[in-house]
Amino acid sequence: MQTTELQRPSGEKKIDSKMRVTDVHWYENEISKNITKLSLSNCNVNQEVLNNLSKYLKMEECLVNELVLDRINLSNLNYLCCLTPDTKVKKLWLRFCQLKDKGVNNLLVILDETSRNTQLNSLYLDCNSITCKGAKQIAQVLRTNRTLKSLSLARNLIKDEGAFALVSVLSTFQLNDYETNWKSKQEQQRNRLLEYLTDILSQKLKEKTISSNDSNNNDVLSSIEVANLKQRAESMIVPHTHPYLTGQLLKSGLSYHSPGNFKIAYLNISYNQFSSNILNVIEQIIQYQQKVCVVKEGLQNLKIEGFDMKQIERINKLIEGKLRQENRSKKFR
Repeated sequence: MQTTELQRPSGEKKIDSKMRVTDVHWYENEISKNITKLSLSNCNVNQEVLNNLSKYLKMEECLVNELVLDRINLSNLNYLCCLTPDTKVKKLWLRFCQLKDKGVNNLLVILDETSRNTQLNSLYLDCNSITCKGAKQIAQVLRTNRTLKSLSLARNLIKDEGAFALVSVLSTFQLNDYETNWKSKQEQQRNRLLEYLTDILSQKLKEKTISSNDSNNNDVLSSIEVANLKQRAESMIVPHTHPYLTGQLLKSGLSYHSPGNFKIAYLNISYNQFSSNILNVIEQIIQYQQKVCVVKEGLQNLKIEGFDMKQIERINKLIEGKLRQENRSKKFR
């Protein structure tokens, strides 16, 4: 794997791929075609650079799947142009980028599962002055995002309210009214499409039967034929991948509950402004995940530095116990 770093004009530096880049402007012919990690960290990047970078990332021969934009002021730049579905970027570093809560809100377009634009599996947002507002926005999108595996929010301004919202999605939660209505509408649309396709297939079968046997004008289909037609119609519809539509929810009365987001394996929330009460919540969540998660799901690595070491050690032991339990289950399979 090769890495290229674009350095400041004032200081060239030998890099992993033995290349030297002397200007922050983007020249695609200077970038090796087998580069998989690209860093513009600490460069004087403007919108022109990002636009040209976007064009390069969309090229079929481009192999870049990790993009580092650390220490660049992105507060007034459209860096999302580099994260469209036709790029291969899956790992994104945005540390010290002055994003704040507004920048987090812009990222939701990429992370939203319903938009089907999400590809990122690793996102690093350290040192961006993100508050509870931004943390709750991320928590909201994590209710449905099942692509993201690693998330770092270290050294931000997140207090108890934001931290609680963030870690709570890793455990069971109830769908709100908007989510319940959205789920109902999606299912109604699918059922209407299923009925439409079934009617078309049914009509074609009747026409075929009548034409092959004019003496028998019975256009009533048997229950077996109807069942087969419905099965054929279902196979013609693209299956849902959204977690609210894949049968994972639990229903209690008129309410739906999600078992939680078990895809987040790495979470770093060190050195924020929440209290040790959040650590108690995290302990309960890890214990819950131990009971309900299958192998290789749930938190595997949690960073919460800046608190009482004894409590952190206790949480780490819980995670280690979960990993040992998974390893034992592998041996007996």
